This record gives sequence, C-alpha cells and structure tokens, in this order.
Amino acid sequence: MKRRLFTASLAGLALPLRAVSAAPPPADTKATLNVFRPASDADIQEMKHAIERFKPRYPSVEIKVQYVNTNPWGEYINQFMNALGSGESVDIIAMATEGVSTLVSRNLLRNLSEFLASDPAGKELMADVEPNLLNALRYNGTLNMFPTEWNTVVSFYNTDMFAEAGLPPPSPGWTWNDLLETAQKLTKRDSSGRTTQYGYFIPGGQFALSSWMLSNDTDRLTPDGKRSNVRDPKFRETLVFLHDLTFKHKVSPIFARNDFGYSAFIAKQVAMFSGTHPVVRVMRDAKFTAVDVVNPPRNRTNLMICGVLGIGITQATKNPALAWEFMKVLFDKEWEDEVAGNVRSIPSRRSAAELPVWLASPKHAEIFYGAAANAKPLMAPPNFAQVEDIMMRHVDSYLTGNQEIDPTIDGLDDELSHAMSRVKW
Repeated sequence: MKRRLFTASLAGLALPLRAVSAAPPPADTKATLNVFRPASDADIQEMKHAIERFKPRYPSVEIKVQYVNTNPWGEYINQFMNALGSGESVDIIAMATEGVSTLVSRNLLRNLSEFLASDPAGKELMADVEPNLLNALRYNGTLNMFPTEWNTVVSFYNTDMFAEAGLPPPSPGWTWNDLLETAQKLTKRDSSGRTTQYGYFIPGGQFALSSWMLSNDTDRLTPDGKRSNVRDPKFRETLVFLHDLTFKHKVSPIFARNDFGYSAFIAKQVAMFSGTHPVVRVMRDAKFTAVDVVNPPRNRTNLMICGVLGIGITQATKNPALAWEFMKVLFDKEWEDEVAGNVRSIPSRRSAAELPVWLASPKHAEIFYGAAANAKPLMAPPNFAQVEDIMMRHVDSYLTGNQEIDPTIDGLDDELSHAMSRVKW
C-alpha cells in the first residue's frame, strides 16, 4: 500500500456521536465485526483465544481481523487511515499512543465514557490499571481507548560482561557520564585496533531516542506538542552526546535506523542498549540469560517514557453495543494474563504484571511496571507519522556522520515548523 500523509483529506470521515444502548445485544445477533490490529505472533494468538471466548456468547457473530505491521508506528497509522479512506469497514481499532490524537482529532473514535457509565467491566479494568497509563490514551481530556498493554524504555546490560570487567551493576540513579565511563571500560579492541565489543548501542527508533531526550528535560516538540523545540540547547546537547559516543569516544557502533541493538547484544557484540519489554521475549526464546535491566541514565531528570496500546470503537461501526461486548474480551483478565505469559510487553493490568511468569526474567523485571505511575507519554501530535519521518531522517543523517549538527538542527526545525503549522487541532 502506498504511503500517504493524511492531514485534511479525511475530514469528511468524521461522524456524529451515536447513542448506544446500555443493554448487551441478544445472543442470537447476526453480524460481522472488523478488527484492525498489530501483526505479531502474540497478537494473532491472543486474538484467536479471545474469539474463542466470545463465540459461545454470540455464535452468529463473525470476527474478521486485519493484521498490520507496526514497525514503525507511523506506517501502521497511515495504513489504517488508508483503509478508512478507501471505504473499508473497521469496528474496533488497536492503536498505540502514537496514533491516538490522529484518530480522535478527526472524530473517528467513540468516547468511551458512555460505556463506562453503564458497565461494571470497564470500571473493574480502571481499578486494576495505573491511572497514569490512561493519560497516554487521552486527547483533549477525552478517553476514547482502553489500555491493553504498554511499554517503557529501560537499559539492558550484559551481567557476564560487567562481572568480567569487575564492574558493579549500574545503579538506579546513574547518569549519562556514568554510562559513558562504563561503556569505555566495556569496549574492547583487538591488536589491530578493530572493535570486537562495544559498550553501548544507540537505539534506531524514535521511541527509545525520545527517552534520551526526556532524561535531559527536552523533546522534539514544545510541551504543548504544537511547535518545533529542536532549537532548545538541551535537544542539541542530547544529539551531540549520542553522536560523540560513536565518533569521539568510539564506544558505540554507527547508528542504524530501525536497529534497536538486541541482536548485537545477544551476539555478545554489545554490553548495553536501550530497549523495551518485547526484547525480554526475544532473549528468552534465544535462551540468553546473562541480562538484567536498570532505569535509563539521567542527565537533568529521571523521567521515563511510556507508550500504551489501546483499543477503541470507531464512529463508523453499525454495531457499537456489540463491538463493546467484544472489546471487553480484549482487556479481560484472561487477555491480560496471556499478555503476561507471552512476555512480549507490559500488561496494563497491575495484577497481570505481578504474576510470577512475568516477573521471572530479568532479575529486576519489576522496574517495568514500576515506571507506570510517573512515566511521561510519548508526545504524539495528530501528524505523528509525518513528525516521525522528519525526525528520523535528520537524526539518521547526523548520527551516521553524514551531516553536521548545525544543518541538522536547521533542517529539522524548518521541516517540523512547517509541518506543525499545518496541523488542525
């Protein structure tokens, strides 16, 4: 599907809010519900089991699922918008923080307060979820999606490499300078000067890079998310620090877009990297056990980032009450316990994140859900896909040594300023 950036062309898709009955539809209802969601193996397995749980209640309802890749999230958002633009029917959408404002600003999702007010299931979920996670799914104060799972960024480190180098584990309050000094001690070179082991791997995606920005009290956009912020000296300082890890200190390999470092980590070519919880499953499957996690290093703040996957009901659905009944299966205890068992992300329910199967690895797995109370949601304006593309193109040029910092900041600011000036809030 051809990639397109939607800013105003979908305005005609905004639909008026329809009232929904508080009573569940009758068991003999005949209908089809179309679901749009991520395409991982775990997603497909969890959906299969959810449909099996739903079928006895509504045997004549068919659930059709369109699975779409989420790497990067901007492309997933564009594919959903393309689907709507081409007239495809979608009743339930799974969308991350990255796309919430894109959908809600166009009035494409129902406000879930109408369901919450009449159904104990929604209230039960809310009581088991850290309230701050809901902030990552709100737009202009409204809640149009319920959280099913989420992620934050932590520092992964090779425990064997630390022990061999005689280094203590990183402390929860470690700093950028601590990371640099540690990376220098963990970088190895052979007699010819060729690097055989790097101390740290710079993440190749916007989410983990944004974690670096937050630790320096900055971001690519202003706090209201409406204007470019890349001329902030702290933003520049962050990019320069990452650049220096490669070109000045030589403790990191050359930046590679969409490479997050876990392959090199498992191959024992890198001692540390910044990553999200899905990496835990990758390492488990690879039987790689010499790993633990710690909070990201801080410079000016100790803020951690969060991105939440939520599910919502579209305004276009002809069966909102039925969609709600199936949606409840997508955040019930069975679903959340399966998320925990799959170890591919952080369950939104606190109870699931406390299960032994989820806490089994790494040793300090509790820091993942522990970040929920104070983590800052990834800043995601209605033109998120465009912002992501602009950001990553310029950062890629700079961190690969193909552009100096001044033209990087100038070009990034010019493009972001133009893009943000065209957003309809």
